[in-house]
Amino acid sequence: PHWSFSSLNALLNICSLQWAFERHWKLPSEGPVSSALVMGSAYHRCLEREATARMDGETIKRDELPDLFTDLLDRQIEDDGGEVDWKKSNYEESAEQGRKLVQCHMDNINPDERVVAVNHTFCVPLVDSEGNVADRPLIGEADCCVETEDGLTVVDWKTASSRYSDWKVAKSPQATAMLYGVGRSLGPVDRFRFDIVVKLKRAPVYETYTTTRSQDDYDRLGALALVAEQ
Repeated sequence: PHWSFSSLNALLNICSLQWAFERHWKLPSEGPVSSALVMGSAYHRCLEREATARMDGETIKRDELPDLFTDLLDRQIEDDGGEVDWKKSNYEESAEQGRKLVQCHMDNINPDERVVAVNHTFCVPLVDSEGNVADRPLIGEADCCVETEDGLTVVDWKTASSRYSDWKVAKSPQATAMLYGVGRSLGPVDRFRFDIVVKLKRAPVYETYTTTRSQDDYDRLGALALVAEQ
């Protein structure tokens, strides 16, 4: 038994009934797989390949990642049973969009950053300000951790249909959970960053959003977990 960012967020902020269906009763979902899920999985796996290569001192050619995206998308569709809800798009349009998204990400990689971890997993206790420990630990997986002269940054890769607001970044519970978990498991962390490719009509745009958290934010996270357990 454990808590994750997505589980706490679903229970407390999205829909407690949906949380019960999926997390408590574990009812299977019906219908085809969402295109957003298969596209997101292929996108993340591409970026994992690139970051792992940098960490291992390898070089990725500029045209390698888009080709890899197509292969991973096909594999993901097959793994999910082959039935995908493409919404208003289709496979060809979605695949081409995905290729452009990973290319945009690759074109904006900072060569001065040193990758120290990819898919870093953690399992840490949740504690409130009075020292009360939740029954379930917090587990999670950080997409990437990079290091520069300014310290260690936890990075989360995303695609989005619109730009993020400063408020959304400052209040993101995901940033709180990731900074807390990585900080307790890997060592002192200086900041959290969303690396986002925004899907604009003309061409995708790469944007980054950086934020930090305080001990008060971590205490509040622990308190929320204790409330959720009640």
